[in-house]
Amino acid sequence: MASPSNLQCFPSSLLRLAQLYIMTGAISVTGSAALIQYRGVVGGSVTFSCPVAENSTLELMYIQRSSEFVNGYYKREEIKSSVWSNTRMDTKKGTMHMSSLNVSHQGDYQCYTMYSDIPIVKTDMHLSVTGNYSKPALTMDSCDQSAPLSCLLTCVAHGGYPEAEVKWNISQTHTLKAMNNITRDNVTLLVNTSSTARLNCSNGETFISCSVGNLRSELLSVCKPKSTSYPPWPHVITIAVVAVCIVVVMVVTLLLCKSKKCKKGENENINEDEEEGISLNGNKKEEA
Repeated sequence: MASPSNLQCFPSSLLRLAQLYIMTGAISVTGSAALIQYRGVVGGSVTFSCPVAENSTLELMYIQRSSEFVNGYYKREEIKSSVWSNTRMDTKKGTMHMSSLNVSHQGDYQCYTMYSDIPIVKTDMHLSVTGNYSKPALTMDSCDQSAPLSCLLTCVAHGGYPEAEVKWNISQTHTLKAMNNITRDNVTLLVNTSSTARLNCSNGETFISCSVGNLRSELLSVCKPKSTSYPPWPHVITIAVVAVCIVVVMVVTLLLCKSKKCKKGENENINEDEEEGISLNGNKKEEA
């Protein structure tokens, strides 16, 4: 094992330094016992842990993904290699915090740590990143009006990872033919999944839903028979007949009223004529 003083002969670049240590065998490397698994969610964060020697001085802490430098610490000099902007080292705890996860961050990582009295230790790690799909949206696009009766359905979920196909949840008494489709965003690598299905309605009304992973859509009633609708004309005729009857009654009433008034007027005229006749006869008698 090389002494800490021998580190001065190596380049100041931490990436190059670690590579030379390992390639030349200048310092022995002890591997971790097993691959450490980490899991994160798109938009979330994860913390990688490297071995810590409580009573020793940390000389080197270096994390890479395959051959790509991620972040690191070198006691002797400041790191000049570019680090991932979404990472933060904590040398006291021997950890690296990674935030704003996306699908491209998944993969195999290696952590190299060296303490003043301990050989370089390599820790192998693997990060898996998943994305949560939106709640599946189920819609009924159309239904045939002629036999054989069937309905066209669509189920869609967005922004998930990894790929997942739509599953239809339906009673065994009904048959369904489905066609799945998966598209991927070239930037985020997130997946949109959808399915179009035609449901046979021969067995009448049923309820159906669709699922993507552990997410399930709302229940949808399909193949429901249409309610019998009656034409509005009988009601229109009834209303029209009633209206006509009312008008007829009003007209007859008016005519009767007018007729009574006319008769009353004629009687009054006759009485006036009779009274005038009597009056004239009386006058004639007085003159005689």
